[in-house]
Amino acid sequence: MLKAVTKVHKANSKSVTLKSSIPKEIANILELETGDFITWNVEIVSPEELKIVVTKKE
Repeated sequence: MLKAVTKVHKANSKSVTLKSSIPKEIANILELETGDFITWNVEIVSPEELKIVVTKKE
């Protein structure tokens, strides 16, 4: 299992959207390049736990 820690930032000063970086190890596994899209599938297990599957959109 791969574990990574990233910092969350505001997307911009006028937005409530947050953003974070994709760790290079994960980007390499998914073979991501600038401009690629990723799909987030999220299962809410409990208020404190999510199961997330991220895939590269072809």
